[in-house]
Amino acid sequence: MSEKLPELIDPILLADRRSEFSGALKIANLERLSDILAVNDGEIEVEISFAKEGKRSVVEGGIKGALEIVCQTCLHALPWSLDINFKLGVVSSLEEADRIGLDCEPLLFNGDKLSLSGLLEDEILLALPDYPKHGYECIKRSHADNSDKENNRTKAENPFSVLAKLKKTGE
Repeated sequence: MSEKLPELIDPILLADRRSEFSGALKIANLERLSDILAVNDGEIEVEISFAKEGKRSVVEGGIKGALEIVCQTCLHALPWSLDINFKLGVVSSLEEADRIGLDCEPLLFNGDKLSLSGLLEDEILLALPDYPKHGYECIKRSHADNSDKENNRTKAENPFSVLAKLKKTGE
């Protein structure tokens, strides 16, 4: 098993060789993922293997790590644990993808080399929730923050506050 992750892969060639890779991938290098994170420091651990199942090339692996995504309710950091297992069957057309078994997802491959980090980033993005949010405490905190802001805004923006001061001082 190789400890260094390649940048570009040919899944069919690697499946013929029964290749395996493991290593760490920097989160900051995953541009689409880092756009939705609160903090893009750190690394994720990756294990990936290429094999043949009959005539079909298969890419199988796992991704583990911890992310801090943005809560869509309060817009604060939300710790998110990754433990993703995936299995992809390499196909060359959409018709072939329709015939693929239920145990794996199709990976459309047209003969050009694929970006391994792009493939892994796709798997991570698919595993993240559509609307990440904290539990009930987040909602209570968000409402409390909003009511505090409204109270401060009301006190500061009251146009009659000047008249109240004049009434007290008598000027």
